[in-house]
Amino acid sequence: MALAKVLQEELGVQPLTLKDLRQACSQPNDVCRCEESEDLAQAMKNILESGTLHECGWILVDLPRTKKEARIFQRMGIIPTHVIQLIVSNEYENWDNICTDVACPHACNPRNTPKGPKLRRYLKNLRELREVYKHCLIEVEVGIRSIDELGKDCAKLAKVKKHCGAPSLFRILLIGSRGSGCTTLAKYLSERFNLIHIDYDYIEEQARLQQNALGNTLRSFEIKWGERPKPEIRIQIVEKYISGYECIKRGWVLTGFPKTVEDFKLIDLSPTPPNRVIFVEVNGDVCRERLLNRRYNIVTGSKHHLSSTNYLDNDECKLGVHPKDFRLIVERDLQEYEENVTDMMTYAGDSAVRIDGNEVERIVREKVETAIMRPLPMQSRVPKPLPEIDPMSIEFDPDDEPDPSVFDHIRAPEPKYTFI
Repeated sequence: MALAKVLQEELGVQPLTLKDLRQACSQPNDVCRCEESEDLAQAMKNILESGTLHECGWILVDLPRTKKEARIFQRMGIIPTHVIQLIVSNEYENWDNICTDVACPHACNPRNTPKGPKLRRYLKNLRELREVYKHCLIEVEVGIRSIDELGKDCAKLAKVKKHCGAPSLFRILLIGSRGSGCTTLAKYLSERFNLIHIDYDYIEEQARLQQNALGNTLRSFEIKWGERPKPEIRIQIVEKYISGYECIKRGWVLTGFPKTVEDFKLIDLSPTPPNRVIFVEVNGDVCRERLLNRRYNIVTGSKHHLSSTNYLDNDECKLGVHPKDFRLIVERDLQEYEENVTDMMTYAGDSAVRIDGNEVERIVREKVETAIMRPLPMQSRVPKPLPEIDPMSIEFDPDDEPDPSVFDHIRAPEPKYTFI
C-alpha cells in the first residue's frame, strides 16, 4: 500500500484495495466470503462504468488473489495495462525496506516463516497469476531501494505502453454506417498508432478516374448499368492499397469497407487480412441528423454543423451541401448498411468487437483503443474451402482388404431369413 501511494503521487492513479471493493459491494461483515470474487469483479466494473476513474486511472493492490479470481475479472472486462510483481532476493536482507507499514499483511519477517502449506499455496497462486498476466507482466527487483525510489522506478515502467499481446502491426476494419464517426476515429487512430488511413469511397473515386482496365470497368458499371461495382471489383481496389509498401510497413485502418458479407469474406482471403474488426453502433436517426445538417465551406473545405454558430462570425464563409449528403443518397446508404450489417456481424462472430458510438467522443476513443490493444481473438473467420483429393495421389496397397461396399451394385443381395 505504501508503494501504491507513491505511484498515486507519481502517476495520479487511484489505489483500490480489497476493503474498498468490499465496501462497494455493501456486504455485511457476517456474510461468508468464500465465493466473493464475482461480487468484487462486479463492484470494480460498476466503479469503472461510473466514469469516476476515466481521468486518473486505477491501481489494484494485492488483487486479484488467485487465478480463478483473475479470470473472473478478465471476463468482466477489467484488464490492466501493466502488472507489477516485486521480486525479493532469497536472502531477505531488504525485507524491512519493503514492508515498513504496520498494516501490511506481509510485515512479518519471512526468515522465521516455515515453509508450510500457507507458503506453498501462496507460491502456487503466484505462478498461476504470472501465467494469466504474462502479456503485461513487469518484474521489478527490489534490491536495496527505498519505497520512494522503488515507486519512482515503477512509475517510469508504467509510463511505457505495452501491447498486451496485440500484434505489432494493426490492420483494422472500422465498420459503421455513414455519420457514425468512423472516419474521425480512423484519423485519430492513424495519428495515435502511425497507421495508414484508407477511405474506400476516396480510393474508389481515384481508381475510377484512372485510364486503365480497372478504371474502365468502374466507369462502365456507373455509366452503362448505373449500379455499384461487384464485390470482385471492389476487392481489387482495396487489395491494391493494403498490399502497398507503406501499409505493409506501418499497418492500416480501413473505413467504408466492407459493405456486404461477400466483401468481408474476400478481404479475409487477401494476403494481409485484417486482425482487428470493430463495429461502431450508432442510432440511425443520429446518423441521419448528422449527415443532413452537415455543410462544407466552399472556399476552405472545412466541415460545419448547422447546430453550431461558429461559422456565422466569418462573413466570407460560404456553405454548401456535399452531393453525397442529399436526402435520397443518405437514405439509400443508411438502408444499405442496415440490410447488410446483421450478416456481417454474424460472419465476424466473436472475432469482432462492438462499440457504442452514441457516447462521448473521448469514451468511444478509449473503448476503441482498448479493443485493438487486446490479444488476437482465437476464432478464425477465414472461410476454409473443402479439401480437394487428387485420385492420383492416393496410394494403393494390394494387400489392403477391399471395401465390400463397392460390390453392392454388381452382386445380388444376400437372402435374409427371419426366425420366430
